[in-house]
Amino acid sequence: MRKLLSAGLIRLRKSRIFWLLSGFMLAFGLYYPIALRMQADKYGFTATIESPFFTHIMLMGVLTAIFISLFIGTEYSDGTIRNKLIIGHSRTAIYFSNLAVCTCAVLFIAVCYMLPCACAGIPLLGSFSIGTSHTASLIACTLFIELAYTALFTLAAMLIHNKASLATVTILTAFLMLFASSYLYAQLLQPKMWTDYIEEDGQFIQSEPIPNEYYVTGTKRKVYTFLMEFMPSGQATTLMSGDLPLTRVFLYDSLIVVLCTGIGLFAFSRKDIK
Repeated sequence: MRKLLSAGLIRLRKSRIFWLLSGFMLAFGLYYPIALRMQADKYGFTATIESPFFTHIMLMGVLTAIFISLFIGTEYSDGTIRNKLIIGHSRTAIYFSNLAVCTCAVLFIAVCYMLPCACAGIPLLGSFSIGTSHTASLIACTLFIELAYTALFTLAAMLIHNKASLATVTILTAFLMLFASSYLYAQLLQPKMWTDYIEEDGQFIQSEPIPNEYYVTGTKRKVYTFLMEFMPSGQATTLMSGDLPLTRVFLYDSLIVVLCTGIGLFAFSRKDIK
């Protein structure tokens, strides 16, 4: 296991896609708070560090899918996994080493955004207004979301041996999860009652509130709420709105990691490695 981890980290250090994604997030982390401060000065609104600091979580699903599909996919296309089995490494050790290396990479990519964002954003936008404890909890929450993404896409990467198919499946899944979360969030935001403006004697007045036919109720609302809290993309979307049930998120993400890893190990141990 130690040799596999060492070889994986050496390979990670030489990975172009890893450094490309890390560089992109570093540049984005520096640019965003500066651009936000310039917009705030231009249009006269108050900007805070919270908005840019946690924005990266909306990108991490797609970036994780890109990195893992290319990093692990290359092991299949180059025959590296087969060679590891030939020289005596167990499938369990191979799976866990890849998961560990990918976890380190994804967390590093996230830190490459958060660190420069904080360094540039705090002097320009001020310190966190939500308090140290809550800020730390939200940072931990973003890390758990990234762990869930990593476990999910590692599962796919270890079972799909075709590199092109793997990239297509994982990246498409990441985008679909984002779109699904956006749709669910929009549905849950529908007001229970709504008002309209009507013209009366040449003036526009507000009508009496009437029930909103698009308001989600009953079991459907419970299902939508559960999906938003359970899916990593839903958690990311809700986190940006500032209304995230942290305890349940930590529980759900831990459950996703355990389930994906367990299913992945079970399936990989029975997979025919060509």
